[in-house]
Amino acid sequence: MTEIRRVIYVPILHAKEDSGQSASTLPKKKGKNDKQMSAVNAMWEGIAAKIGALNLPWGQTRIYQDGAPVCGNELELAMRLAESGSPNFSFILDLIEKGAKYEGTENMDLLLREYDLLNQLLVNNPSVDRKAANAAYQAKSRELLVLRDQFILNRIVSTLNKGEVALVFMGVMHRLDKLLEKDFLVSYVIYRLPFRSVGSIYNA
Repeated sequence: MTEIRRVIYVPILHAKEDSGQSASTLPKKKGKNDKQMSAVNAMWEGIAAKIGALNLPWGQTRIYQDGAPVCGNELELAMRLAESGSPNFSFILDLIEKGAKYEGTENMDLLLREYDLLNQLLVNNPSVDRKAANAAYQAKSRELLVLRDQFILNRIVSTLNKGEVALVFMGVMHRLDKLLEKDFLVSYVIYRLPFRSVGSIYNA
Protein backbone atom coordinates (compact mmCIF):
# COMPACT_ATOMS: atom_id res chain seq x y z
CA MET A 1 0.00 0.00 0.00
CA THR A 2 1.38 3.41 -0.99
CA GLU A 3 1.85 5.79 1.91
CA ILE A 4 -0.01 9.06 1.45
CA ARG A 5 2.24 12.07 1.87
CA ARG A 6 0.96 14.95 3.97
CA VAL A 7 0.75 18.62 2.97
CA ILE A 8 -0.10 21.50 5.32
CA TYR A 9 -1.34 24.30 3.06
CA VAL A 10 -1.12 27.91 4.27
CA PRO A 11 -2.80 30.62 2.11
CA ILE A 12 -1.11 33.97 2.67
CA LEU A 13 -1.03 37.62 1.64
CA HIS A 14 2.31 39.22 0.85
CA ALA A 15 3.89 42.42 2.06
CA LYS A 16 6.28 44.28 -0.26
CA GLU A 17 9.19 43.10 1.91
CA ASP A 18 8.50 39.50 0.88
CA SER A 19 9.85 40.20 -2.61
CA GLY A 20 12.59 42.61 -1.62
CA GLN A 21 10.80 45.56 -3.18
CA SER A 22 11.35 48.94 -1.62
CA ALA A 23 8.46 51.04 -0.45
CA SER A 24 8.95 53.35 -3.44
CA THR A 25 8.42 50.69 -6.12
CA LEU A 26 4.69 50.12 -5.65
CA PRO A 27 1.79 52.54 -5.99
CA LYS A 28 0.70 54.12 -2.71
CA LYS A 29 -2.46 55.43 -1.17
CA LYS A 30 -2.12 57.71 1.81
CA GLY A 31 -2.52 55.87 5.10
CA LYS A 32 -3.10 52.52 3.39
CA ASN A 33 0.39 51.01 3.56
CA ASP A 34 0.60 51.15 7.36
CA LYS A 35 -2.81 49.50 7.70
CA GLN A 36 -1.84 46.77 5.27
CA MET A 37 1.44 46.07 7.05
CA SER A 38 -0.34 45.93 10.38
CA ALA A 39 -2.85 43.48 8.99
CA VAL A 40 -0.09 41.35 7.42
CA ASN A 41 1.70 41.20 10.78
CA ALA A 42 -1.57 40.18 12.46
CA MET A 43 -2.02 37.47 9.83
CA TRP A 44 1.43 36.03 10.55
CA GLU A 45 0.83 36.07 14.30
CA GLY A 46 -2.31 34.01 13.68
CA ILE A 47 -0.54 31.64 11.30
CA ALA A 48 2.34 31.12 13.74
CA ALA A 49 -0.09 30.23 16.52
CA LYS A 50 -2.00 27.79 14.30
CA ILE A 51 1.15 26.07 13.04
CA GLY A 52 2.65 25.93 16.52
CA ALA A 53 -0.43 24.08 17.72
CA LEU A 54 0.11 21.36 15.10
CA ASN A 55 3.28 20.09 16.82
CA LEU A 56 4.84 19.14 13.51
CA PRO A 57 7.95 16.91 13.44
CA TRP A 58 10.31 19.67 12.35
CA GLY A 59 13.13 17.31 11.44
CA GLN A 60 10.79 15.67 8.91
CA THR A 61 9.18 18.89 7.62
CA ARG A 62 10.02 20.61 4.34
CA ILE A 63 9.00 24.23 3.71
CA TYR A 64 7.86 25.38 0.27
CA GLN A 65 7.33 29.11 -0.30
CA ASP A 66 5.93 30.87 -3.36
CA GLY A 67 8.36 33.37 -4.83
CA ALA A 68 11.39 31.38 -3.58
CA PRO A 69 13.39 30.26 -6.64
CA VAL A 70 15.38 27.07 -7.06
CA CYS A 71 18.78 28.75 -7.33
CA GLY A 72 21.34 27.21 -4.96
CA ASN A 73 21.35 30.07 -2.45
CA GLU A 74 17.79 29.76 -1.15
CA LEU A 75 18.70 30.20 2.53
CA GLU A 76 20.78 33.30 1.84
CA LEU A 77 17.85 34.91 0.00
CA ALA A 78 15.47 34.02 2.83
CA MET A 79 17.82 35.60 5.38
CA ARG A 80 18.13 38.74 3.27
CA LEU A 81 14.34 39.12 3.02
CA ALA A 82 13.92 38.49 6.75
CA GLU A 83 16.46 41.23 7.45
CA SER A 84 14.50 43.58 5.17
CA GLY A 85 11.48 43.21 7.48
CA SER A 86 9.49 40.38 5.90
CA PRO A 87 7.34 38.67 8.56
CA ASN A 88 6.91 35.75 6.14
CA PHE A 89 10.61 34.97 5.90
CA SER A 90 11.29 35.81 9.55
CA PHE A 91 8.82 33.08 10.46
CA ILE A 92 10.41 30.66 8.00
CA LEU A 93 13.83 31.24 9.58
CA ASP A 94 12.31 30.45 12.98
CA LEU A 95 11.07 27.13 11.60
CA ILE A 96 14.45 26.36 10.02
CA GLU A 97 16.07 26.88 13.44
CA LYS A 98 13.68 24.25 14.79
CA GLY A 99 14.97 21.78 12.23
CA ALA A 100 12.69 22.24 9.20
CA LYS A 101 14.24 21.99 5.73
CA TYR A 102 13.78 24.91 3.34
CA GLU A 103 13.35 24.10 -0.34
CA GLY A 104 13.73 26.25 -3.41
CA THR A 105 10.21 26.16 -4.81
CA GLU A 106 9.75 28.14 -8.01
CA ASN A 107 11.17 28.32 -11.51
CA MET A 108 13.44 31.36 -11.78
CA ASP A 109 12.53 32.12 -15.41
CA LEU A 110 8.81 32.20 -14.61
CA LEU A 111 9.42 34.48 -11.63
CA LEU A 112 11.43 36.86 -13.81
CA ARG A 113 8.61 36.91 -16.36
CA GLU A 114 6.17 37.78 -13.56
CA TYR A 115 8.50 40.52 -12.30
CA ASP A 116 8.91 42.00 -15.79
CA LEU A 117 5.15 41.94 -16.32
CA LEU A 118 4.55 43.79 -13.07
CA ASN A 119 7.12 46.45 -13.93
CA GLN A 120 5.91 46.84 -17.50
CA LEU A 121 2.22 47.27 -16.69
CA LEU A 122 2.22 48.93 -13.28
CA VAL A 123 5.47 50.03 -11.67
CA ASN A 124 7.11 51.76 -14.64
CA ASN A 125 3.88 53.38 -15.93
CA PRO A 126 3.00 56.08 -13.38
CA SER A 127 0.69 57.90 -15.83
CA VAL A 128 -1.24 54.83 -16.96
CA ASP A 129 -4.86 54.22 -16.00
CA ARG A 130 -4.38 52.17 -12.83
CA LYS A 131 -7.61 50.23 -13.09
CA ALA A 132 -7.02 49.17 -16.70
CA ALA A 133 -3.35 48.38 -16.05
CA ASN A 134 -4.19 46.28 -13.02
CA ALA A 135 -6.82 44.35 -15.00
CA ALA A 136 -4.29 43.67 -17.75
CA TYR A 137 -1.71 42.56 -15.21
CA GLN A 138 -4.11 40.22 -13.45
CA ALA A 139 -5.17 38.58 -16.73
CA LYS A 140 -1.62 37.93 -17.95
CA SER A 141 -0.42 37.00 -14.47
CA ARG A 142 -3.05 34.26 -14.23
CA GLU A 143 -1.58 32.62 -17.33
CA LEU A 144 1.85 32.57 -15.71
CA LEU A 145 0.36 31.35 -12.46
CA VAL A 146 -0.83 28.13 -14.10
CA LEU A 147 2.74 27.40 -15.23
CA ARG A 148 4.16 28.35 -11.84
CA ASP A 149 1.74 26.08 -9.97
CA GLN A 150 2.61 23.13 -12.19
CA PHE A 151 6.32 23.66 -11.57
CA ILE A 152 5.76 23.91 -7.80
CA LEU A 153 3.71 20.73 -7.84
CA ASN A 154 6.50 18.88 -9.65
CA ARG A 155 9.02 20.30 -7.19
CA ILE A 156 7.09 19.03 -4.18
CA VAL A 157 6.52 15.62 -5.78
CA SER A 158 10.24 15.23 -6.51
CA THR A 159 11.66 16.48 -3.18
CA LEU A 160 9.23 15.37 -0.46
CA ASN A 161 10.41 12.05 0.92
CA LYS A 162 8.38 9.25 2.42
CA GLY A 163 7.37 10.07 6.00
CA GLU A 164 7.95 13.82 5.58
CA VAL A 165 5.44 16.67 5.86
CA ALA A 166 5.25 19.55 3.37
CA LEU A 167 4.49 22.97 4.84
CA VAL A 168 3.40 25.05 1.85
CA PHE A 169 3.03 28.85 1.99
CA MET A 170 1.17 30.13 -1.09
CA GLY A 171 -0.35 33.46 -2.05
CA VAL A 172 -4.12 33.38 -2.24
CA MET A 173 -4.17 33.66 -6.04
CA HIS A 174 -2.48 30.27 -6.44
CA ARG A 175 -4.54 27.15 -7.12
CA LEU A 176 -1.77 24.75 -6.20
CA ASP A 177 -3.85 23.09 -3.48
CA LYS A 178 -6.26 21.71 -6.09
CA LEU A 179 -3.36 20.09 -7.92
CA LEU A 180 -1.87 18.70 -4.72
CA GLU A 181 -5.13 17.02 -3.70
CA LYS A 182 -4.65 14.41 -6.45
CA ASP A 183 -1.52 12.93 -4.86
CA PHE A 184 -1.32 14.25 -1.30
CA LEU A 185 -3.37 14.43 1.86
CA VAL A 186 -3.92 18.20 2.08
CA SER A 187 -4.99 19.98 5.25
CA TYR A 188 -5.34 23.71 5.72
CA VAL A 189 -4.22 26.20 8.34
CA ILE A 190 -7.52 28.01 8.71
CA TYR A 191 -7.06 31.70 9.30
CA ARG A 192 -9.41 34.46 8.18
CA LEU A 193 -7.21 36.68 6.06
CA PRO A 194 -7.48 40.30 7.20
CA PHE A 195 -8.07 41.88 3.76
CA ARG A 196 -11.29 41.97 1.79
CA SER A 197 -9.23 42.65 -1.32
CA VAL A 198 -5.59 41.91 -2.16
CA GLY A 199 -5.53 45.19 -4.09
CA SER A 200 -2.08 46.79 -4.19
CA ILE A 201 -0.31 43.92 -2.47
CA TYR A 202 0.13 42.23 -5.84
CA ASN A 203 -0.12 38.82 -4.27
CA ALA A 204 1.35 36.17 -6.54
